Amino acid sequence: MNFNLLHLSATSARRWAERSLLAVMACTTWAAHAQVTNSMADYRVKAAYIYNFAKYVDWPGMEAKDFYVCSAGRDDLGGALFALDRRLAQGREIQVRQNVALDQLKECQIIFVGEKDSKLLSSVVRQLLGAPVLIVSDNQQAVEAGAHITLASAEDRVEFDVNLATLQRANLRASSQMLKLARTTKPAKP
Repeated sequence: MNFNLLHLSATSARRWAERSLLAVMACTTWAAHAQVTNSMADYRVKAAYIYNFAKYVDWPGMEAKDFYVCSAGRDDLGGALFALDRRLAQGREIQVRQNVALDQLKECQIIFVGEKDSKLLSSVVRQLLGAPVLIVSDNQQAVEAGAHITLASAEDRVEFDVNLATLQRANLRASSQMLKLARTTKPAKP
């Protein structure tokens, strides 16, 4: 069969164009769905990392009954952080709080600053300078900007980088098992 658009009737050409458009729309919709699905899976993995950080980092003087995992801004990993609510870490119940004000950050044990709220990162770092609050971000420059941990998406997995110098200044200790799993560790200052 020789396919030539010039020999198609107007009705046939319109049907062919409609079918082509439907095929393109179907592929675009499938690609968008796959991207959303991948994003949600990525968010869940990042939330799982944050949960494990809650279990493998030591905070000084943890007498509080509750353990607060907070987000600065509205980026809560697509709601995945809320899966941690009411779970236990180090014998304490996690409570997730979103969009915490800068002056209340010191009430949290972990603060997450998402990529969408990156403009807040420098303010969060300044506010928490030396405070025993673990700063985690998925902004790729977060460790260099003073955060303790950067969650990095690489190919089809999530990895993390650790800034040992900022951990030390905040009087936080990460377990050696956790540090072995890090992609990179920025050394502590002597």
